[in-house]
Amino acid sequence: MAPALCEIADKYTSVMFLTVDVDKMPEFSMSWDIKATPTFYFLRNGEAVDKLAGANKPELLKKAATIVESNAKQS
Repeated sequence: MAPALCEIADKYTSVMFLTVDVDKMPEFSMSWDIKATPTFYFLRNGEAVDKLAGANKPELLKKAATIVESNAKQS
């Protein structure tokens, strides 16, 4: 999924994309209820607005586009 995430990050430059190695940060995975990898959280103003668990590139693209469109409407 790393290449797909890079592709999406390049496409949506107004959005910040971060990766976390949950094996190195088990407290993080517990506090964010991460039960599968990869898990993608979509945040707005520090609050989770959507989540995707699993390596599903079409769904990740769809959710990223929805978030970007939503952000553009709020600006």
